[in-house]
Amino acid sequence: MISTWEWSFTKGVKISKLQLNDLLKEHLNDVKIHDIQLSRSGSFTLYASDVNSFNRLLNEFTIILAANGQQAEKIFVPRSIQRIKDTEIVAFVKRADLEIPDNRITEALTKVGLDVISVIRLTRKDGNAPTSTIKITFKDANNRNTFIHTGLQVDSMHFNAEAASQNKKPVQCYICLQYNHVAKYCKTKQQICAKCGDNHRIEQCTAANDAIKCNNCKGKHLATANDCPNFLEQEKRMLNLINQYSSTSSPTTTTPIIHDSNEFPSLPNMYQRQQGLLHNDILD
Repeated sequence: MISTWEWSFTKGVKISKLQLNDLLKEHLNDVKIHDIQLSRSGSFTLYASDVNSFNRLLNEFTIILAANGQQAEKIFVPRSIQRIKDTEIVAFVKRADLEIPDNRITEALTKVGLDVISVIRLTRKDGNAPTSTIKITFKDANNRNTFIHTGLQVDSMHFNAEAASQNKKPVQCYICLQYNHVAKYCKTKQQICAKCGDNHRIEQCTAANDAIKCNNCKGKHLATANDCPNFLEQEKRMLNLINQYSSTSSPTTTTPIIHDSNEFPSLPNMYQRQQGLLHNDILD
C-alpha cells in the first residue's frame, strides 16, 4: 500500500511537469515517486513511495534544480512530519531556579559547544508568572541528544534535562470530525455532530443515548472516542510516522563527545541551504 504521507513540494519552479519528471529520471532515478501534481498556482507536489525517497527529495532535489537553472522558492513538508522534526530538537529543564536568567543558560550551553537556537522560560497560563521550567531549542537532534545525556551545568549548579515528547494523538477536526487536519484548514466547513452524525453541534443534539452513531466508522460510540477503529488506525499511522521520521525514535546507547568532530561533523552547505528553505508557515 502506497503511503500518502511521504511527499514534498516546491514552489516557483518554471518548468513543465514532463521536464520535472525527466530531471528526476536523470538525477534521482532510484527514488520512488508514484505521482507528480501541478497546482494552478504553479506548485509541484511530489509523492514519494517510501521514507528513503522522501528524504532524498528533501535533501537533494533543490540542489539538482539549482544546477539546472531552476530556483525553488520554498520547500514544504507535511505538517505531521514537520512536527516530528521540530519536536526532536527540543528539550526541557525543570526545577530551574527563577533567579537564573535565560542568558546565563545560553552562555552555559554554548560554552560546552552546544548549538542553541533559543532558551525560553515558560510562564503560567495567565502569561504573567514565570515557572521553573525552561524550554531549549537546539539546531539539530544531535545537539539535543547530547544535552539530554549531559544535562544543564550552570557554574556549580546542575539540572537534569528531558526530551520533548512526540505527540502520538491523531489530529482530528472538530468541525467535520475527520482526521489529519484542524478546523482552520477544514475544506467542508460543515459541522458534524459527534453523537449522531447529523449537521449540528453536539450541544444541540437531541438523539437518545441508544442512537449514538460514529460518523466515521458507523459504530455505536462518539466520533471522538479513543476506542473508535478509525482513531486506532490513525494512532497507528502516527506511531509509524514517528518511527520513520524521528532520528531519536531509537535511543542512543553511548553519550557523544561534544567536541569530537567525528560525532559532530561540520554541516555541509547543502544541508544548511536546505534547512533555510524549510517553510514554517505550514505548521498549525
